Amino acid sequence: MPTRRSFLEAGAALAVLAPLTGVDARKRPPRDAVAAARALDREKTTPLAQVEAAIARLGRVNGLINAVAFPNFDRARVIAGSTPGPSGPLAGVPTLIKDNIEQAGLPWTSGSRVFKGRVGVTDSPAAAAIARAGLVSIGRSTLPEFALLPTTESLLTGPTRNPWDLSRSAGGSSGGSAAAVAAGVVTIAHGNDGGGSIRIPASCCGLVGLKPSRARMIGDTGRAVTDFAVQGCLSRTVRDTAAWLAAMERPDAPYPPVGLVTGPTGRRLRIGLARASALGREPDAEVAAAFDRAARRLKKHGHRLVDARPAFDGPAVAAAFATLWSVGAAARVKAAADAVGFAPMHDLVEPLTLSWGEAGARVTAADRARAVATLQLLERQYAAQFEQYDVLMTPVLASLPVPIGALSGTRSYDALAPVLERYVAYTPVENAAGACAIALPMTMHGALPVGMQFTAAAGNERRLLELAYALERDIDWHQRRPPVWARTA
Repeated sequence: MPTRRSFLEAGAALAVLAPLTGVDARKRPPRDAVAAARALDREKTTPLAQVEAAIARLGRVNGLINAVAFPNFDRARVIAGSTPGPSGPLAGVPTLIKDNIEQAGLPWTSGSRVFKGRVGVTDSPAAAAIARAGLVSIGRSTLPEFALLPTTESLLTGPTRNPWDLSRSAGGSSGGSAAAVAAGVVTIAHGNDGGGSIRIPASCCGLVGLKPSRARMIGDTGRAVTDFAVQGCLSRTVRDTAAWLAAMERPDAPYPPVGLVTGPTGRRLRIGLARASALGREPDAEVAAAFDRAARRLKKHGHRLVDARPAFDGPAVAAAFATLWSVGAAARVKAAADAVGFAPMHDLVEPLTLSWGEAGARVTAADRARAVATLQLLERQYAAQFEQYDVLMTPVLASLPVPIGALSGTRSYDALAPVLERYVAYTPVENAAGACAIALPMTMHGALPVGMQFTAAAGNERRLLELAYALERDIDWHQRRPPVWARTA
């Protein structure tokens, strides 16, 4: 585990990062987590004042966006007001923790009615790392049931709405965290990503969303190709995401440490462009146009652009991922049944989850072995493609954020599977391959943000963050404000 000294050293480094590294100093500096940490370090504010302000901001907008179903204000106030107070590189900065990692004494529902009354007994490794970094959580952010969907509309907590357009999804599964950050409630919030669950809501809500490499972060489960999920955050600025990564990366990760990335290098990259998905399908016209605009911006930056074709069998990989995701759904349904002691649970588990679990239960051992073998081959092929280029750019989603209800958990898996296959065609492959990827709010289509995904070989988060800094300096996305905005200034 990282030592207190390493956290304090990182905090000292963060304290000198002002104004935002890589952003034109003549522009308005961002009100982000690093800025808050710097103000706290200079004693211009207090952790309790920061927490009270975040609680007030949540009160202004949560009735509209429904990003937090389980606040823990009193606990946050005690932590923030304690003596000597929080310590760490982001000490005293308010945040949210997604309601699928355990925190002692707090609700832990995983977005499901079956766990409505469950309370955490201990802090998960990821939650403990967040606390050691000094962040103070004011609530548990919403997610779809068992984090299975790319939208956040569980029957337990209701739909989480996009601050840019309340009729549309905030994405998922880290949708509550994304909506709260986009609306200005907190500057940074916890998320995790098993098939796009950080990158998708980042794209929907106009945020920065980094999916670290497999087994990079504290709380990641393992190094097998079936270990899809990784821990991370959603933020408005690249330096916030870089700070989170520096504070939360594992010292025993299977790659060299990233450390604190503080700005761009100016290096010109070979960037592969893949507008079509690995299934050979083009995105909707709005996303295709946004992709082309993003490519022109990369060219303006002097990067060398090359057409990239899938280095793997797209249909086979998609089928293998779907097979194993269904197995995961079946495991979650079984765990729910074990928790309540009976099955079926039509009044406690959503219809989509149940039917998805039924599909997973039909997967044979031979089916699973074939799927695993396909993804093991993918892991090698995906890494090999970066011999041709440094970074790959794709869309994050095939369309603009979907309307609320379009991916409802009340539908059956058979009905929704083709819709999901198209909508989230781009992000799951990086989870299967173990690669790192970042969603950046490169452009807008009318009033809606459109994110682009940049990926690199496992272990190359630094390259992605340096590129992101350079693009942020040009695009200045942290200045954008959605119609639902919690801050008073």
